[in-house]
Amino acid sequence: MSEEAVEQVAQPEAAPMMETPSEVASGGSGNEFLNMIPEELREHPSISPIKDVENLARSYVNAQRLIGADKIAVPVNPTDEDLDRIYDRLGRPEDPKGYGIEVDGNVITEELATDYADIAHKLRLSPDQAKGILDYYKSSIEQSGAQSLELAEAAKEQTVESLRSEWGRAFDQKVEAAAKVAQEFADPEMFNITLEDGSKLGDNAEFIKAFAKIADFRQSVTSEDTVAEMSQSSVMTPATAQAEIDAIMNDKSHAYWDRKNPIARHKAVERMQHLMEQLHG
Repeated sequence: MSEEAVEQVAQPEAAPMMETPSEVASGGSGNEFLNMIPEELREHPSISPIKDVENLARSYVNAQRLIGADKIAVPVNPTDEDLDRIYDRLGRPEDPKGYGIEVDGNVITEELATDYADIAHKLRLSPDQAKGILDYYKSSIEQSGAQSLELAEAAKEQTVESLRSEWGRAFDQKVEAAAKVAQEFADPEMFNITLEDGSKLGDNAEFIKAFAKIADFRQSVTSEDTVAEMSQSSVMTPATAQAEIDAIMNDKSHAYWDRKNPIARHKAVERMQHLMEQLHG
């Protein structure tokens, strides 16, 4: 035998490479996982995400867990009828009355309860979902209402303080006069109009002062005798009293300065005393 032939006989033929279990599970050393299954199964959408044997095993185990469970099929592009069927299975009531919305006579009125139930049903809400949204709405409204009351009370106190400071002892009289004019000419609903700061129009200082001015004007167009009587007995604001005192003090022809006419001067002195009382209390 030739030397070359001897070498060929001496060298054993190489054994074929065997794939390890891990190589098989990961798709093989040269063959991909999909090559291990029939061709007609490779194109199925449920197979394409599976990359190896481990994924296949996990998918199989999960599928077994669902056997016997109550399942709801969801189409890829569901129609309105499909969605109605799905959410009915998930607990949507048969009709809006099934939500059982309770009327409290305060936040939840009969009309609001009916409208809300209709909307909740159209949105395919479950009773728990509808109740959760409604509870949040009620809580927000009640909290907002409480804050509005606090703001209204604070604004009312500020108005009283401001008018007392401006009108002094005439406060009660002017407020009463303003209220009478307002009751005579204004719509009662006006007083409950809510302003931007949360206060009511009826508690607004400028609003009250406007009606007080109307009352003053009505008083000014009465007879002179009536005005004289009212001026002697009525309560004045400090500013009004000071203005009249200044006028008397600066008018040397006023009866207050006329000692030759004791009767007129006596009345003028009484008037000055009244003005000083209004000014200093």
